[in-house]
Amino acid sequence: MNEVVRKIVSVADLPEHLRAGLDPARPVEIVQEVAAATTASQRLRERVDKLGFKRVRSTEEAVERVRRIRDGGPI
Repeated sequence: MNEVVRKIVSVADLPEHLRAGLDPARPVEIVQEVAAATTASQRLRERVDKLGFKRVRSTEEAVERVRRIRDGGPI
């Protein structure tokens, strides 16, 4: 679940690099969004998907894949 924090502050309260181009006489709204932390299993699934590993649905499919790789075929 994402958490969103909104706060209205004076431009004068902002750090100098954020004040550039803003009218110091007006307030600004700061929105901070905190993304939900991913679990270890979600990170693992993302890495597996990124690497392109495919799930094996049966023992026969696994054996066929191992033989194909052993014989120099594509992973």
